[in-house]
Amino acid sequence: MIKFQSITLNQQEHGQHTLAQNDPDQTEWLIGRATLCDLVLVSPGISRVHAKIKFIDGVYYLVDAGSLDGSFVNGKTISQPHPLQVGDRIQIGETFLYVEEMLSQTTIAQASTKENAARYWTNEDITVFCFRIVDETPDTKTFWFTSNPAEPTILFYYQPGQFVMIAVEIGGKPVSRPYSISSSPSRPYAIALTVKRVPAQSPDTPPGTVSNWLHDHLRVSDSIKLLGGASGQFTFLPNLPPKLLLISAGSGITPMMSMARWLYDTASDTDVVFLHAARTSTDIIFRDELAWITAQLPNFHLRVTVTQQPLKSAWMGLAGRISRSMLELPDLCDRTVFVCGSDGFRQSIRALLEELQFPMQQYHEESFGQRTPVQEVIVPALESASLMNGKQPSCSVQFTRSQQEVTASPNTSILEVAEQAGVATIRYACRAGVCGACKVKVPAGEVKYQHAPTALTSEEQTAGYALACIAHPVGQVTVEA
Repeated sequence: MIKFQSITLNQQEHGQHTLAQNDPDQTEWLIGRATLCDLVLVSPGISRVHAKIKFIDGVYYLVDAGSLDGSFVNGKTISQPHPLQVGDRIQIGETFLYVEEMLSQTTIAQASTKENAARYWTNEDITVFCFRIVDETPDTKTFWFTSNPAEPTILFYYQPGQFVMIAVEIGGKPVSRPYSISSSPSRPYAIALTVKRVPAQSPDTPPGTVSNWLHDHLRVSDSIKLLGGASGQFTFLPNLPPKLLLISAGSGITPMMSMARWLYDTASDTDVVFLHAARTSTDIIFRDELAWITAQLPNFHLRVTVTQQPLKSAWMGLAGRISRSMLELPDLCDRTVFVCGSDGFRQSIRALLEELQFPMQQYHEESFGQRTPVQEVIVPALESASLMNGKQPSCSVQFTRSQQEVTASPNTSILEVAEQAGVATIRYACRAGVCGACKVKVPAGEVKYQHAPTALTSEEQTAGYALACIAHPVGQVTVEA
């Protein structure tokens, strides 16, 4: 039996395929567009019967079946039977097949059972186990997780650039936080979170509770919980732009790395400029891997600038904060821009792009920090509450699932009202309206925001959803919680 992971470029589709013996004497499998093939692939450039997999004397071979466009292994055209190894990359038309596993006949039954039991993680809570910890920089670690080896395999499904909520227990109390995913969904058997230690910025600003706990206490074989599935709109899928400009600073590189890994794994022809700012050269997260991707992909252009490089230390790259001159690309306005970093960094980049008359409808940003308030926004839910004589009625929140109705101050968020009433069914993390974990359905009434609920899509707002941590009740409000 031989197992593949497939990626079809033009459709941006991923798949898992297994070629196993349908009878004890089978030693050949057909690949192509025709329905008679054992592995049916539909994409441009694939012939009806394009290639064959042959099993001879314990070795799997790829054989081109006289296709029009040819078959390739690791970028080279094959003209005769080519022996396959785990890790080989087969290209047939616009579909890439990555050889993940080749099993002897004695292990086929076991592998078949495991394959049938595998399932995708989408939106449920799961417990994952740490199997690797990588020191990226002196204050940044990457924690790699997989499903419980004793249970059916879980394949992690998400979009590059999204984040996930994790839950840990600190001091006997459950704590949850959102973290960007740094791994790529093109490698679905594991998921990675890259976390930077967060020191206290001042006596009034506490250190990063969960981030520092992960650094100090999480070890290989320990477990954490992922709450729900991946979230966030900070991704270039499903409509991958032909040209990208990725801009990040510090640990803001995390979702960008997920994107970069996905672009590499799928052999994307998207033209990418990746501009990253770090404090010093030793603070460049993923430095070696990014350099390797740059060397492998001719359409991937990496530019790194450091802001505080120590004297007498070698650095041949850019220096200083990201400036207007660094952004003045000849085709800047043709690119889609993704920016991740601190509030100040994002504001600076946005201002520079506006100076350059960049079309801001092609601009996307991400941060888990507190956002600057904008003008007050009132969002009606599905059934608007009435206003009597132009005056706002006294506020109350009815929690339908908990069967409680609570009088509320208009200056108190729905989440705070729930906490005061002992309603514990609303999940939350950032308490700033950024992560979207506290999304709730508001079937009746109006809610008010001090800044726009960017973690909600327009469709979700139209459907009557609100962010409990920043939504304030207006009059009588009904919440499904």
